[in-house]
Amino acid sequence: MNNTKSIVSMLLLIIMAASLVACGKKEEGGNKETQVVAKVNGDEISIHQLNFQISRLGQMNPEQAKAVSKQVLERMVEQQLIVQKSLAAKLDRNPQVLQNLENAKREILAQAYIEQQMSAAKKPSKEEVSDFYTKHPELFEKRHVYRLQELAVVAGRDKLAEIESGVKSAKNLSEIANWLKEKNLQFTASGNVRAAEQLPLELLPKLNQMKDGEIVIVPSQKSINIVLLAGSQEQPLTRENAAPMIEQYFVNQRKTEIAKHEVEKLRSSAKIEYLGTFADMNAAGAGKHAEVKSSESKPDAKPDVKQGASDSTHIEKGLSGL
Repeated sequence: MNNTKSIVSMLLLIIMAASLVACGKKEEGGNKETQVVAKVNGDEISIHQLNFQISRLGQMNPEQAKAVSKQVLERMVEQQLIVQKSLAAKLDRNPQVLQNLENAKREILAQAYIEQQMSAAKKPSKEEVSDFYTKHPELFEKRHVYRLQELAVVAGRDKLAEIESGVKSAKNLSEIANWLKEKNLQFTASGNVRAAEQLPLELLPKLNQMKDGEIVIVPSQKSINIVLLAGSQEQPLTRENAAPMIEQYFVNQRKTEIAKHEVEKLRSSAKIEYLGTFADMNAAGAGKHAEVKSSESKPDAKPDVKQGASDSTHIEKGLSGL
């Protein structure tokens, strides 16, 4: 069954690609020969379709784009060959494939609308950028790069007090690991180097005050993270160098708010009914929606380290947009 689903998913991607890599048409006033970069059994692949696929790989300079263009084109040629076989087998009429295509269409349309609304997000003023820089020295003037060792314990908050007690009685991370094994608590160990902007904002003031060898406990929804500061190095950012990062952070935050408010507006003006076995959501849905709205955190809120960081399973989740 799983194998069948995998095949259907693959065919979905293949058939969706047919709209991108279909028979080309001569553009009015344009030179057809300069637009077509390959032909596959007569089906044309245009330079616009190639550029689109390259753009999906992320930002890169012209030299980098040129270097990967041949590889991308070869993938598109192979993809078109499979698309042709898929269409010849009439898989585009398969009910499951049609349903997957319809679902993909819904997602793409919803995403396009939200992105259109988010495009109205404005850049912050110079005063806002300067104020953010001043209020967050741990990210800029006193920015550090931290060498961390972490034990991510698979446990809920009901185990927090017990783990805190075990950490206090241990001399080092190795003893903590042995203690966790004795308690049959599953955990994963990792070590990494993280810059300040790659860490949760509420954790940075605590790290800045810690000395090498000290430990902090960071609970999350799915784990309790025991983090040892193995070392740190100061690498400050000037106001000028930080400005673009701060601007992007504000823009991302405002885009998120626009998206949230747009969804709330659409929900409030729509008639939504849950039927059948989901009928109980008619009463619960409105309450849950209101709860999400009221629980939005304020920009200046700094939750306590032990109580915060509930939105990430590991401390490596940093400031979105920075």
